[in-house]
Amino acid sequence: MTSPPSSASPVLVACVGDAESPLAWSGIPYHLIEAGRAIGFVTGGLRLDVTRLRRRRLVWNALQLLRGDRRGGYQYTADFLDRLWASQHARLAGATLINCFQLYPPSVVARDDVERWSFVDLSLTQLFDYYLVRSSIGVRVAGDAVARERVGYARARGVVAMSRFAADHLRDVYGVPAGRLHVVVPGANLSPAAYARWEQAETEKRATVGPADGPLRLVMVSTQWRRKGLDRLLRAMMLARRRGLDVTLRVVGNVREDLPEALTDQPGIEWLGRINKDKDADRFLAAVADADVGCIFSRYEAGGSVLREYHALGLAAFATNAGGMPDFMFGDASVTVAPEAPDEELADQLVALGRDRERLHTLRQAAWRRRREALWESSVERLRALIRPSG
Repeated sequence: MTSPPSSASPVLVACVGDAESPLAWSGIPYHLIEAGRAIGFVTGGLRLDVTRLRRRRLVWNALQLLRGDRRGGYQYTADFLDRLWASQHARLAGATLINCFQLYPPSVVARDDVERWSFVDLSLTQLFDYYLVRSSIGVRVAGDAVARERVGYARARGVVAMSRFAADHLRDVYGVPAGRLHVVVPGANLSPAAYARWEQAETEKRATVGPADGPLRLVMVSTQWRRKGLDRLLRAMMLARRRGLDVTLRVVGNVREDLPEALTDQPGIEWLGRINKDKDADRFLAAVADADVGCIFSRYEAGGSVLREYHALGLAAFATNAGGMPDFMFGDASVTVAPEAPDEELADQLVALGRDRERLHTLRQAAWRRRREALWESSVERLRALIRPSG
C-alpha cells in the first residue's frame, strides 16, 4: 500500500470510458468530478478512449470462441485495461486515483507513486452472479479478473462501496479489512444549475401548499422495464383502480411500445420517453418533480441512483429493498416492499398512500427536508473526508 501524497497532488477520477462525459457509466463519474471540482477536491477525470479498442475486442471475441470458451469479458482482461490506460501513465505520477471500475490495469497496481482508491457499486463476483452475466463471460477470464480484483483491493489505499450490500460482500468474500473499507452513497445525477433554479421555485411553491388532493401521482424513471419492475407497477395500478383508487403515472424513459399492450392499455398514463438530464435538464426536473411518489420495483439492484433523484426533488419513494437500494433511500421518506412482493401487496400500498394523504404529505416533507443529503455535494464531502481528511 502506498503512502499518501501531498494535498497538492491531483485527484483524478477514472472509469471505463471518458470520465468527463455525462454518458459514461450513467453519469456517475461526471457528476462526481463536477461536484468535486466545485469544492476544490477533484482535479479532473481520465479520458480513456474505448472506441480505439473495438477492433481488438472483435478479434479477441473470435479467438475466445475458437478456444472453446465464451466470447464476452474483454473489458475485464489485463490486456484491455493496460492498453486503455497506456496513454495516461505520465499523468498519474504522484496522483490520487478514484476508480469507478472494479479493476485497475496491472501496470497501475504495480506503481508505488500512485494512491489508488476504488469506488464501486458491486464487486465483480456480485456483478457476474447477482446481475446474472457470468454465463456470457469466459470462464478463465472471469476467474482471472476476480483474482486481480482481490490484489487491487489489497494494494489500494481504500475501497469505497456505494452501499452496505456491496461493503458486506467486500468484507466477507474479498477480505477487505474494516479500516480500509467505507460506504459512500453516490448523489443524484442532476444538473446543479437546473437544480438550483428548480429548488428556488419549489421553495416558494411549497410555502403555500399543503397535503395534495386529487389523484395519487406516480412517476417512474427507467429504461429497463423488466428489471426495474415497471410491469409490476402497471399491474398493481390495475388492481388498485378496481378498489377505487384514483391514480396517475408518468413514465420517463420507456415508451408505451416497449411493454405488452395488456399492461399499457389503461388510463392515466403519460409516456414521455427519454429526456436528456443534461441537455434538457429543466424539462427532466419538471417532469419528475410534478408527482407525489417516485417508483422503482427492481428485482435485483446494486443501488438505484434514481432514488436519490426522487428524494432530491422532494418526492416520497415507493420501492423494493433489493440489493443496495435501502442505502439510496431515506427511511422516513420511503415505503418499501420485498423484491419478490406480489402485485397485490404493491396495490395495497398504493391504496394506502392514496387514502392517507397526511401520511403521504409527511413522507414528502421528510424528503424535502433532507433533499440536499441526496445531492452529489453531500457525497463528495464524504469522499473528501476519507481521501483528503486534512484538505
